[in-house]
Amino acid sequence: MNLGRWVFGLITISVSWASHYDNGGDKNSLASVSTENTTVRLEPIEGTPNYILKKMEKSTQWFPEREIKLDSCVRRAQCEPLNKTTCLGAKLPYNRTSVHLTFYDSQYQIQNQLELYRELINVPKCWAVVQPLLCATFMPNCENILGQDMVYLPSYEMCKITMEPCAILYNTSYFPYFLKCNTTLFPPKCENAAREMKFNTSGKCLAPLIHTDKAPHFYEGISGCGLPCRDPLYTEDEHRQIHRLVAWGAGVCLALNLLTVATFLIDWRSANKYPALVIFYINVCFAVASMGWLVQFGVGSRDDIVCSKDGTRRQGEPSAEENLSCVVVFVLVYYFMIAACVWFVIFTYAWHMSFRALGKIQDRIDKKAAYFHLVAWSLPLILTITTMAFGEVDGNSVTGVCFVGYVNHPMRAALLLAPLSVVLVLGGYFLLRGVFSLIAVRVSSKDVISPRAANKIRQTITRCSLTAALVAVFICVTVACHVYEFRNADSWKEAFKRNIICRLEGLKEGGRECAAGARPSVSVLQLRLLCCFAAGALMASWTWTPAAAAGWRRYMAKKCGCSVEADVTRRARKHELIARAYKRRNEFITRGRLSISLGGSRQDPVGFCLDNTSPVDYPEDAKHESGELSSSWAANLPRFVRRRDALVLPPHTHHSHHSLSSTPDRRNSQDSQISISLRHVSVESRRNSLDSQLSVKIAEMKTKVGRRRTKHSKAKRKRASARKESTPSIESQISRYLLHTVANNDPSREEVKFSFD
Repeated sequence: MNLGRWVFGLITISVSWASHYDNGGDKNSLASVSTENTTVRLEPIEGTPNYILKKMEKSTQWFPEREIKLDSCVRRAQCEPLNKTTCLGAKLPYNRTSVHLTFYDSQYQIQNQLELYRELINVPKCWAVVQPLLCATFMPNCENILGQDMVYLPSYEMCKITMEPCAILYNTSYFPYFLKCNTTLFPPKCENAAREMKFNTSGKCLAPLIHTDKAPHFYEGISGCGLPCRDPLYTEDEHRQIHRLVAWGAGVCLALNLLTVATFLIDWRSANKYPALVIFYINVCFAVASMGWLVQFGVGSRDDIVCSKDGTRRQGEPSAEENLSCVVVFVLVYYFMIAACVWFVIFTYAWHMSFRALGKIQDRIDKKAAYFHLVAWSLPLILTITTMAFGEVDGNSVTGVCFVGYVNHPMRAALLLAPLSVVLVLGGYFLLRGVFSLIAVRVSSKDVISPRAANKIRQTITRCSLTAALVAVFICVTVACHVYEFRNADSWKEAFKRNIICRLEGLKEGGRECAAGARPSVSVLQLRLLCCFAAGALMASWTWTPAAAAGWRRYMAKKCGCSVEADVTRRARKHELIARAYKRRNEFITRGRLSISLGGSRQDPVGFCLDNTSPVDYPEDAKHESGELSSSWAANLPRFVRRRDALVLPPHTHHSHHSLSSTPDRRNSQDSQISISLRHVSVESRRNSLDSQLSVKIAEMKTKVGRRRTKHSKAKRKRASARKESTPSIESQISRYLLHTVANNDPSREEVKFSFD
C-alpha cells in the first residue's frame, strides 16, 4: 500500500516537472500542478521560508496593466478549521486558518486579542487601514497546495499603509514583533483575500482629541484627530484665571490710556508739542491694543476668534475657510503693540535731544514729526503683513486672542522678541543719554538755576530713571517668559503624547494609571500678561502731574461756567516784583546775580517744560493778573530797583553811580560795570496755533562803562558821556523788542525773567 502511494507520488512529480519545463517555467520552483485550465506553481523567495504561488491559465488572456493580478505569497503552516467565520465584524471568505503567523497557540486567544484591538477605533485613520492587516495576520487563509498546508501571507504594502496613521502606537503593545513591517514577514507585491473584505471604517477620537478632516490640524501620530480649541495643557480653572486677568488688566489699561488721551485733548494747544506729544500716540496705541484684548468677552466672541468650524484651534491664519475675526484681533493687538514700542523709541530719542539743548531744540524736533509718523506706522505694518503672508497667525483659547507664532516658535522669536530686543537697546540708550544730560545740566548749573528748577530737574531724572528701569524689567521678563515656553514646549507635548498613548494602551490592557506629566506654569503666563498691561499703565502715568490736574480743573471750571481767568495766569503785581527783588538782596550780594519771573506759562500735561520754572520766591498762591503791566515797565524794572536804592546802595557808601553791583569788589573797583542781562528769552510759536508762548531770552545785552585814570580829561568826559547814554539806549532797545513780542502773543501766556549781574 505504501509502495503504491510512493510510486503514484513519483509519477506525479515527474509529470509536473515535464509540464513545467514544457511551459518554460523557472527551474527553481518547488512544484507545479497542471489541471484542465490552470497550472499552479510555487516559487521560493530567496532568503525566506516564503513562496510565491503562481496560477497560470493555459488560454492566454490579455489584461490591461492596471488589471494585472498579483500572485499570492504563502508559507508552510498547519491549517485548521475556523472556529469563527467573522473577523472584526467582517465575514471571512474562507473556512480554514492557521495560528502560525502569531505567537498565540489557539484561535480562542487570537479572537480575544482581536476584540482588544477594537480599541483602535479611537484612532480613526489607523482603525480604517489596520483591520485588513489584523485579519490577514491573526486569522489568515490556509489551504493545501501541492499536497502541503500553506498559509497566505499579508503583503508588505498592507503593513506599510498602516505605519503613518498608526505611528503613535507603532512602538506599543498594539504592534508586537509579528506586526512589524519587514520583507520577511510581509513579502512585497502579494495578493491577499483580506484586502477585498468590507470593514466598518468609522471611528472616534480619544478625549480630549476631536475629529477633524483638516490635515494641518491633525495631532502628531493620530491622523483624523486634532487638538480641541480649548488648550488641554491648561485646566478649566486655569482658563478662568487667565480670562479674569485679561479682563481686569486690559480694562484698567484701557481706562488709564483713555484718560491720558483725554488729558491731551482737553488742552491740545499746550500739549501739542514734542516730546510730550509722543506720549499721546503711545497711549492711543495701547488703548487700541487693549480693545483687541477685550473683544473676546463678547457673547460667543472667544470661540469665534480662536476656534475653527470643526472645533479645533485656529492655525495658519488667514485662511479662505474661516472668517476674519481672528485676523482682525491679531491686527488690533500685534500691530498697535509694535507701534507703541516704536513710538516709545521715538519718545526716548526726542527726550534725549530735548535734554541735550534745553530751550533750543524744539523747532528741530518739530521738523522731524513727519519722519516720526512714517517710521512709527510703517514698521509695524511691514511686520504685520509679513506675519500674515507667512500664515503664522494662530489662536489661543487661554489668552483668547490670535497672535504670532503660537505654533511656530522661531517665527514668534523673529517677529516679536527681536523687535522687543531692539526697543530695549535703542530706548535704553536714549533714556540713559537723556538722564546723563540732565545730570550734567544740574551739576554744571547748580550756581545759576533756582532751587525750584533744580528740584524739577531732580524729579525729571527720577522719572527717567524709573521709566528706564521698569521698561527694561518688563521687556526682560517678557522675553524670559517666552524663552521658558520655547525651551519646555517639546517636553509638554511629549508628556501629553505619552498620556494619550498610555490611555490607549490602558483600554487594551485595563486598569492602567496614566500620569499627566509636565505642564506649563500658569504663573509664568500671568506674569507675561501683567508685564504687557503694566507697560500700558506706565505710559499712562506720564500725565499724572500737577500740570495735567490743573488742565482738568480749567476744563471742568469752563464746562461748569466758572471763571477760569484766575487759573490761566500766574502773574504778580508791580509792587510785588520789586518787593521780591528787595527780599532777595542777600542772594544778590552773595551770588552777584538775581533772577525774577513776571509770570509762568502753561505747561504740557507731561511736565517737560524745564525752561518755564518759576523762581523760588514766587508765591504758590500768586494768581494775580497784571493786565496793565507793559513791556516798557518790564524793561525799566532795573532802574526802578536802583532808584529805590534797594539793592545797590548800602548805607556806608560815600559815592553814587549808576551801577547795579553792590559787592565790595565791584563797588571799589576802578572799572564800574553795568550789566543788564535779560535772559531766558525766546519765542516759540506754532504754525497752526493761535497762541504762542513768550519767554524772553536776550543774551548778553551788556553796556560796559569804565572809568579809567587818564591824563586826558577830555577823553574821560567822552567816556563818561558814552556811559550815561548807553543805558537808556539799551533799555529803549529792550522796550521795543518786548513791545513787539507782546503785541504778537497772548499776554496771558508770556513769561519774562530778569537776571541782573
